[in-house]
Amino acid sequence: MRIRFARFSAPAIAFAISGVAQAQTADPAGPDVILVTASRTGDPAGVEIAGRQAIERRQPQSLLEMLADLPGVRAAPLAGPAGPSLLSIRGGEGNFTAVLIDGIRLNDPTNSEGGAFDFTLLDPAIVERVEVARSAGSAIHGSDALSGVVQIVTRAPPAEGFDLGGSAWLDSRGSGAATAMAAAGWGGGGLLGALGRYDSGDDDPAGSIRRTQALARARQAIGGFHMDAIGLHATTHGTAFPQDSGGPLLAVIRTREVRDGDLSLAGVSIARDPAARVRPAFSLGYTLQHHDSDSPPIAPGVLDGVPATRVQARFARLEATASLAADAGPATLALGSAILREDGSSDGTLDFGFPLPVRFALTRVTHSGFAEATLRLAARLTLTGATRYDHLSGGDGHWAGRGAIAWQVAPDGPTLSARAANGYKRPSLYALGHPLIGNPALAPETGRSIEAGIDWPLGRGRLALTLFDNRFRNLIDFDAGSFRLVNRARVGTQGAELAAEAAAGNGWSVRGALTYLAIDSATPLRWRPAWTGNVRVTWQHGPWEATAMLRGNSSFADSAIPTGPRTTSGHVEADLGGRYALSDRVAMRLSLLNLGGNRSWSAVGTPARGANLRVMLVLN
Repeated sequence: MRIRFARFSAPAIAFAISGVAQAQTADPAGPDVILVTASRTGDPAGVEIAGRQAIERRQPQSLLEMLADLPGVRAAPLAGPAGPSLLSIRGGEGNFTAVLIDGIRLNDPTNSEGGAFDFTLLDPAIVERVEVARSAGSAIHGSDALSGVVQIVTRAPPAEGFDLGGSAWLDSRGSGAATAMAAAGWGGGGLLGALGRYDSGDDDPAGSIRRTQALARARQAIGGFHMDAIGLHATTHGTAFPQDSGGPLLAVIRTREVRDGDLSLAGVSIARDPAARVRPAFSLGYTLQHHDSDSPPIAPGVLDGVPATRVQARFARLEATASLAADAGPATLALGSAILREDGSSDGTLDFGFPLPVRFALTRVTHSGFAEATLRLAARLTLTGATRYDHLSGGDGHWAGRGAIAWQVAPDGPTLSARAANGYKRPSLYALGHPLIGNPALAPETGRSIEAGIDWPLGRGRLALTLFDNRFRNLIDFDAGSFRLVNRARVGTQGAELAAEAAAGNGWSVRGALTYLAIDSATPLRWRPAWTGNVRVTWQHGPWEATAMLRGNSSFADSAIPTGPRTTSGHVEADLGGRYALSDRVAMRLSLLNLGGNRSWSAVGTPARGANLRVMLVLN
């Protein structure tokens, strides 16, 4: 959805790349958990990963920082630490990405972002890795995966014994976080529990956020099956200038918006051992989300102002999936079905000098069937295909498909690959049900993605080049004439990603990336620079590690009510970090973030924080 009523402006779409990612070449999930990011039959499909080491090195306040360091991803808070989460893959809309945690969907279709997820709800310290598939994934995950999939994998219990762990950090800007974990493992099973808290402090004029979180994970082997269960509860309380108000530098009305959110989820999955020839699997996931906001009005400027708003929203999702995978000679086949129930409601007011109620409540149920196949031929040639049909109860149905081919030229040589897929996204409950601008006749947004690339191992390094072309249709946009949301926009994104890494000897290594993005759109689209890139140099010797990273982007289009459309200048920033292992289990890390004090704008009038010194203690 390209325009939110509460802001009357285009939503977040952007694109960035970083070199801390590593290409996924095999299924990283252990036998204790069912995780499907890009395939049920073993096709990696261009998945990029940020692992535990990269998360610790970055010491992120939220997972947005980690996602911003992955190829093909643009991620940032748009209005300070409590602002809306911007997440875009290869130029797709911010709500075109399916977000999952241990296989459980997280997207919230009751918010004005059209189904985006608020990443400030999750503590990075509980995350083992983040997987990102950068092409349409509707053939695997159905709606929401129009431009890609983000899978968040939480930390698992140990195989044996009892562990205590955690981390804590403080920085010179008054922010701090602490997470404590206890875990136990035994033959065939284990338990893990974690508690965490984060406080951004009050030093940032753009606002503040406080987060609390509790996580529990359990696993158990039962005969030839593996069961995994997860429970999570998180709450946030934040303040921020309303999006497009001009932020702390330009907003005329200085009152901040107050935002409260919470997320509760529970899930269980059971699957046959991956070594078995026939592998049935079943998963059940439930999420409950609330988001409440009390936003002041935005004074008119170059664009019209926005009235004060109050919103209390609730969304619940229940999803069950059953599948059967089997090996048949050189082929792996999978088929299955799923049922998804979504219940959302919103109760709010707009202040036009009198409170105008804006309420809606909608329920939808989707039944799905899917099939996938991977064929591995003797000539190091792999073919993959997938298809899925989703039928909305009382509504229409939608097909999605994808196909891929990969050829490894020689046993240790380069791999050539090509993929094509189509995807779709059903209109959010907000877009369908909002009493002022909602439109029950909205059609799904659709798209297709094509990519081709080469991944070339070079001795102690790697070079990868990927070309991509995406086309999106029926995008939901706000029509001022009819004062409602309509399907009308078309957008194309094309580009190239170049990534390289090398080990130089004596503990030195370097990793870098450069991306070019071209946009075909009738109107300028916001927050998407044409060029993004980074380079990271690391030195390791014994207990010592030192890291230097440089990242930047070119200028991009943006807009705000005080200024109207404008161009935000590009920027370059640098980080330095050092780590010392006090023992096998205890390490201390020191980081100097934004070394040059760059104050670039992520949104109009909202500058980045200046230079920042952060100290972290980690107990593994």
